[in-house]
Order: sequence, then structure tokens, then C-alpha cells
Amino acid sequence: MRSRTQVLVACLAGLLAACGGGSGGSASGGLGGAGLSSGSLKTDTALQAVSSAEAAPSLIAEGVDPNTPKQARLDLSGRAPGDARNGVYRIYAANGSQQMLSINFDTMSYTVTDGTGDATSGSFINDVAETGTYVFLNSRVAGSVNNARFRIAQDVVVGGFPFAAPYSNPATYAVQPFLAVRSLVTDAAQLDGTYNRFGISRSSLGVADSQILQLKISQSGRLLEMCFDNAINRIENCPQSSKRSYTITADASGLWRGTNPADTTDQQTFRMARIGDQNVYLTAGTSFSPSNQQALRIGLQDSTAWPASRAIGLSTEKTWGVNNLSSALSRRRSITPDGVFGTLELPITTMGGGPDGIRGLNLSGDHKYYVMQNGLLSVIVGTRNANTQGYIQINLLDTGAEQDARNGRYKVFATNGTRQWLALNMDTGRYEMTDSAGAVSAGTFASDPSESGTYVFTSDRITSAANTARFRLATDTVVGAFPFAVTQAATTSYAVQPFVASRALETDAAALDGVYNRFGIDVASASASSTISQFQISSNGSTLIRCTNNTIYKISNCPSESLQTWTISAGSTANTWTMTEVTNPTNYSIFSVARLGNQKIFLIAGKLATDPLASVFRIGVSDSSAWPTGTGAGASTQGSWGAVNVQATQSTRSAIATDGTTSAALNVFGALDPDGMRVITNGGAGLTYFAMQGAKIFAIVGANSPSTAGYLQINLMD
Repeated sequence: MRSRTQVLVACLAGLLAACGGGSGGSASGGLGGAGLSSGSLKTDTALQAVSSAEAAPSLIAEGVDPNTPKQARLDLSGRAPGDARNGVYRIYAANGSQQMLSINFDTMSYTVTDGTGDATSGSFINDVAETGTYVFLNSRVAGSVNNARFRIAQDVVVGGFPFAAPYSNPATYAVQPFLAVRSLVTDAAQLDGTYNRFGISRSSLGVADSQILQLKISQSGRLLEMCFDNAINRIENCPQSSKRSYTITADASGLWRGTNPADTTDQQTFRMARIGDQNVYLTAGTSFSPSNQQALRIGLQDSTAWPASRAIGLSTEKTWGVNNLSSALSRRRSITPDGVFGTLELPITTMGGGPDGIRGLNLSGDHKYYVMQNGLLSVIVGTRNANTQGYIQINLLDTGAEQDARNGRYKVFATNGTRQWLALNMDTGRYEMTDSAGAVSAGTFASDPSESGTYVFTSDRITSAANTARFRLATDTVVGAFPFAVTQAATTSYAVQPFVASRALETDAAALDGVYNRFGIDVASASASSTISQFQISSNGSTLIRCTNNTIYKISNCPSESLQTWTISAGSTANTWTMTEVTNPTNYSIFSVARLGNQKIFLIAGKLATDPLASVFRIGVSDSSAWPTGTGAGASTQGSWGAVNVQATQSTRSAIATDGTTSAALNVFGALDPDGMRVITNGGAGLTYFAMQGAKIFAIVGANSPSTAGYLQINLMD
């Protein structure tokens, strides 16, 4: 699902379009970045045969060829000594393969082995931002955020892993959803039940497809009935011409094999996992005919029950998220590998005369899906339309307490000129700060007992008398200070410096438009400078014009000779933009725009190309004639933390420095040409400062003079 509030899978990728049963004709189209590409793939030997009576690419029969020796060598022995979760699990992956996952929670290590016997091993760690989630560490993973994660319950693992893309040669890898099990039904009588089955496939030509149907197993596991129809029917309402029956036998390789008595080449092979007290139908593999498709099928038992649920998992668009289902609404909060966070809400509707356990998702919208759940798993599949077919999302229910909505990963823009990632878990009070090289500084935080809404970082980098490393939160935004590396130091040292972090960075160029007031500082080893200006982004986010005059003008009043024009283009990731000076194309900057509610924050953090020991930081907020009054708190580049009280004509600040000394400041405001800026008039000779506010930010910057240049204070207002 794609939206400005984010991407559930290109709208979820989307959810399914026409009803999308088993035998309709295929429509070409991709997954909108799902990461399943064409080529040849080393797979296990689970194969899928297609009856000539069914229109391709809807696959009918799936099974594992028992004669393939490497498949036979894959050992599903189940449990292992130590932690009860240790053992071997059979993977059913969205790339259409069956593989093996050997996992050990005592050593925090894993091995994934494909059907040819090729293995990749590594370690996994706790996801600090999401209790109960673990992160695979693997060199195949690309992107700013590692969405190769998993969650585990009794005898089941659900998550994402960097599997080989179908038919890629040489192999390329993309994080894709999987479900792994280790408890299989071996008694035929226990197979009985009615199941709703979702599936996806991908051809060697890159064509994706979806399949949605109902099936029934009866007669103590001897009879399989399936409904291959363009409509999604209850099995008892399936048109006779669309209904197929199979006699089930136990396969020598441990599979269940259904054979159509009317056509013995029409076969269904599957495994039945037992997860908790539920049967789950599973198959994955490559088709016999046509031989250029790989598919995954998941079936859950049909039920009239539809409880409100919360489940966590990955989609084929590589977004990891939390999906809350009710009788009327699906609400998913997710993050992409580029770090784009968003929330998507879609309406849920019943199927009328269709299966009780399948619901429509956004069926009146452009991107349509179907959803099913069984009290342990929830699965969403895209309809058989070009913008949603081939999409699947596999989630494991989270039965614990609802996690704090503020938990997650935030992109950090720090005044030391670095961009980092901050992971916060407000439930456990733990954080991780990860720099661009992957170095992690981790610790705990706690509420500041003397300042409501402020939290204090603990860090072994802090050796000063007072700990001023703190933070505050607003919607999708963190403002605070942290002991970052000192950019200007030749050897490694740390100093508490302000930062702004966001998980709601703008991805729509047109939404960048607006007039901004901007404060900037450049700090080198022996010098510092400040800039105060107004600029405008226009033409659907394609042009930026800044006033460079030493007098601070509104952009509309700026002398023409002081107008500097820049072009804007998309950056290298989904949430960055490149601004290039028209008259000097070698002069460019990478920026982002964060959303805080319906307001925007312009952010740049980097190093000077000509001096890696010189930091660059810019912050801008939308210009407005409003000047809100109120209280807040924040940090300065001198390392102090303080509480501010902003009024119409003045502001006060009560602060503590890193050496433990306290101070109080009074700032008297004077008017400036831009509506959203003020000059601070009572600093004395050579001590001029400027203030601006917007998007709950109240900032003060020093004038570009020897005593004040390079000073910046950033506060988050209540």
C-alpha cells in the first residue's frame, strides 16, 4: 500500500482487485518494489504441476519431488537441547522456495539452508525498538534499515530473510516474508477441515500473480476438494465445473499427495503444520508445467470468529510493521528498508456469501486485498490486478500488551554534522544510536523526575559532572541531545550536542512546497559561522530560492541580486532530496523534510566537502504570522539542557551545563521582516541572537559574529 503516510505494500503493495479466485486469466504487472525479480534460482525440489484445464498462471498442484537427493538430506528433526525454541524449522518463503532454518537462542545464531544444500549462517540480535522481535545479521541485507527480522511462538517462526530472488542468475537477494514450522501433522484423520488458501507466484518473466480459494479435507484425511473459480466461493457453493476432488495418500517423502482420479497427472502435494491448536496448510516450490513459476500457498482453517487482533510481520514490499485488525478496519504501522515510516488505514468488509474466514480489504479502493486470520497468524494477499497481484503479508499475532506507539526507529540529524539512526523502546527504556558506519552506542533511558515529558539517556560516553543528554517526543519526532563524536577533533572524543530525529520524512516532492525560515551553523576546528535566512520551495518541489542578503528579508522582499536559485531532485533514498545551485552545479546539499502533524521541518546534517573536520547543520520551519506561547525544553551546542518559556515579547530559559552549573536567561524579542522570526535585542554589544518557531520547534541561533557564530539551541515545545 502506498500513501503519503506510508507504504503498506504499495498501498500494502496494494490488497486484491477483481475477486481473484483460482482459474481466472493472468494480468501482467509487478509488485511495486516487492523485490522478486526474474532469473534462475537455486530452489528446493518442491514442485508445482499445472493442469492444462486451468488458465495459467494459476497453479493447481504443488509438491516436493521425493526423488531429489539433496531435498531428502534436509533434516527436520525439530527441537534441540537448551532453549525450548532451539531447533530446525522448515521455511515456506515468499520467493516460492522451501528451506531449512536452524536456530539457537543460547548462542543467538542461525543457519538457513536451501534445497540444494547451500547455507548461509550468522547471528541474530534483539530488536531494541520492538519487544519480541529479533534481527538477522546477514551481509545479503541492503538498505538503511534491516527488515530481516523474525518473531517466534510455539513451533513457528514468522519473519523476513534475504532469500534469492526467483530465477536470478547470478543470484540477487531481497528480504522476503517467510513462515517456518517444525510440528507437522502425520495422522491423516487430523487433516480434516475447511481451509481458506492464499497464494502468490512469480514467473521467470517477472510476472506476479495471486490466488485465493477455499478447500476442504474430509473422510479422515482421504478426500481433498478444491474450488478453482473466478469467484471466491464457499466449497459447498462451488460450481461443479470449478470443483476438483483428489484422493489423499501419504507420500514417501512425508508429504500428503492428492491425486485427481479423473486425471492422475493433476496432483496436489502439501504439508500440514500444527501451530498451537490450529492446522496450517503449506506448500511452496516450482511448477512442473509451465516450468517457469515459483509459488507459495498458505491455508488457514475457516471460522466465523473474527477477533480484534494485533500481528507483526513483513510484506513482499519489504515493509515490516504492526497490523491491527478489527471487524471494520485494518491499521498498519510500518517501516521500509529506506527508513520511511507510515500508517495506513483500510476498511474491512465481509464477503457476503463467500468464506466466513476471508474478509475484503479496501475493496472499493484502487488497491484491493483480502485478509484472513486464525488467532495465531494473519495473512494479507493482493487481488489479481496489476497493482496488487503477487503481494503477500505474513504476520504472527502479538498476544502481549500493546507496545508504545512511539517505539521505533528515527532518522537523526545532529548538529555535529552526522545523520544516524535512533531506535527507542519506550516500554523497556532502551535505545540504540547507530552511526553511518554501523557503530552502535546502546543503553537505557529514564524519565527526568524534575521535568515532565523529558527522558535522560545513560551512556558510558558521558564523563561530565551533569548528564545533559536528554530527549523529548512529539508525533513521529524526537528532539534532544546525545554524546556524539566531536567532528572537529583529530582523535575520538564525545560531546553532548543537539539533534532532531524523525520517522516521518517527506517522500512527495509537491509536499515540499512552502516558505521556510532557516538557521544554519558551520563549525570547523578553528572557526564557526552562522546563517539566518528565508527561502521558498515551489513548482511542486522542483525549485528552491533563498535570500542571501546580509539583511534578513522575507523572500518576497529580497533584492533580486540576492536571490539564489537551486534545483531540487530526488535523493539516493526515498526520504532525501538534492538541491543544486543553478549557477554553480558543484555546490549541492542533501536535505530532508520531516513532518510533524501538518507542519514541516527542513533538515540538513553533513560535513564540508573541503574539510571533513567541519560540520554543517541546517534547520528550517515554515514561516507563519502565528507566534505561539508556551513552555518546552531542549539543548544547545554548548552542551546545556534547559527549560524555556516563550511569550509574545520575550522568552526565558533555566539551564544546566555539563559541569553542573545552572543559569537563567531572559531574551527580549524585536521584530524582523519574516513573520516567524525575532531578533533578540538585549544581548549587549556583539551578542546578537535570533529566534524562530514552528512545528513545535523553538530555536535560537547566534549571529554571524565572533562571539556568537556557531551557537544553536533547539527546543521542543509542549
